Amino acid sequence: MTSTQHTEDALWNGPVLVTGGTSGIGLAVAEAAARGGRPVIVTGRSPERCRAAAQRLHPIAADRQLALAADTTNADDLAEAVRRAEERWGPVTGLVTAAGRLARGSVLTLTPGDFRAALDTNVIGTWLAMRAVLPAMTDAGFGRIVTIGSVLGSTGAPERSGYAAAKGAVAALTRSAALELAASGVTVNCVAPGPVRTPMNEGDTGTDAAAQAAFTAKVPLGRWGRPEDVAHTVLPLLAAGSSFTTGAVIHVDGGYTAQ
Repeated sequence: MTSTQHTEDALWNGPVLVTGGTSGIGLAVAEAAARGGRPVIVTGRSPERCRAAAQRLHPIAADRQLALAADTTNADDLAEAVRRAEERWGPVTGLVTAAGRLARGSVLTLTPGDFRAALDTNVIGTWLAMRAVLPAMTDAGFGRIVTIGSVLGSTGAPERSGYAAAKGAVAALTRSAALELAASGVTVNCVAPGPVRTPMNEGDTGTDAAAQAAFTAKVPLGRWGRPEDVAHTVLPLLAAGSSFTTGAVIHVDGGYTAQ
């Protein structure tokens, strides 16, 4: 194998940074990437959840994983996460921005603070994570970025105005970044989940069987999605072979937006 091939393999199989990777969709993505042989670094705001994520990833990834307490709205935290990953495994060549914040409330009842917090985590956090990894990606001429949006970014929903606005902005940011980076070897795509059973969404129906049945009746496939359903869509977009897909917004929603 030539030195060029060694370099390409190192880039194509380089570390994947998953913001919000300590639970839900982010953790499922990290597990899938680790099973595929990629080093993974997950970030989350809670040190306790970071420790739990590290324990869950260890049987899969052993010494190819790191879980760091970091705030995705803090550029210094993200820079440190990237530095730690590069120190151990080389340039970060995969990014999944799974950190998210749900804002419940109508246009009239949602507080300005809650609205800003949704924008900060979902939009500013996505933008800052991109900025943290892009210098190395563009230098290498290779990178795969997958943002996590939501079907609400295109459909909207009552009592979700702040979250829908933020996820709509994530999709727009993804498209613009994809165009800006089209000549660089870096692709940028958005995976937009529909109703997925995660800790963030558990308050939507709680344990009320009737409420759950009414909700899943709105989904053509008749069930909640699982975090693994989203991870199975994200993972191929991180691969070297996914070189002709960029600027896409891919719904993983059980047919919800097809109606």
